[in-house]
Amino acid sequence: MNEIRSSLTRRRVSAVLFDMDGTLLDSEPVYYESEKAFFAGYGIDFVPELKDIFTGRGAVEMFRMLDSMFPDSPLCRVPSAERLRLKDEAYLALAVEKVKPFPEVVTLAHALAGRGVPLAIASGSSPAVIELMVRKHGLESLFPVRVSASEVPRGKPEPDVFLEAARRCGVAPAECLVLEDSRLGVAAALAAGMACIALPEPGVSSPEAFSSADLVVPGGASNLNVAQVLRRYDWTRC
Repeated sequence: MNEIRSSLTRRRVSAVLFDMDGTLLDSEPVYYESEKAFFAGYGIDFVPELKDIFTGRGAVEMFRMLDSMFPDSPLCRVPSAERLRLKDEAYLALAVEKVKPFPEVVTLAHALAGRGVPLAIASGSSPAVIELMVRKHGLESLFPVRVSASEVPRGKPEPDVFLEAARRCGVAPAECLVLEDSRLGVAAALAAGMACIALPEPGVSSPEAFSSADLVVPGGASNLNVAQVLRRYDWTRC
């Protein structure tokens, strides 16, 4: 049985909000591969330390920080909308064939939908990437609410994307559960006043950053135990 560390029992949950990359989809390695190649074209060595800084952040915030870190890069002279488009194209060129959902997380989503629980995606990826990847894997009806960080004033670790997802689901933040793989996402969920299951990938550099989550699944999304999660929360109002 997978070990899940917890500090919470039977919290009432009326909606579940899923981060997409690294949580619903096994996409983080592909994102890193595409970003490393993309940024190299602008003289930026996208080392693992930079990946750790930006995992969980939206692209707009990522570019803002990179402009500050690498002011001499030609990337700074590319218009914002254009750089976002080019970055998405670099990712999708690989992701359409390489990225797959985490089976355990999709199984949980189907189980929750079967109970009538509203589900949403709340992601740092762009709307175009979210829509394409959701369609690619046939998840449209499972996740009718889909929110990108680019649609709200502030990205993770601020709570805006989760609060907007809760609003669209018609559920109070205090009755939402978030699934997240990044430390910034966990911080955003907690700032929104939501319960959170943390799914840190194996070898994560700062495991202590996840200690405030309600549940921590060692080894990440591939080790999620669906039955344990279903038993853990009170779904009676769904």
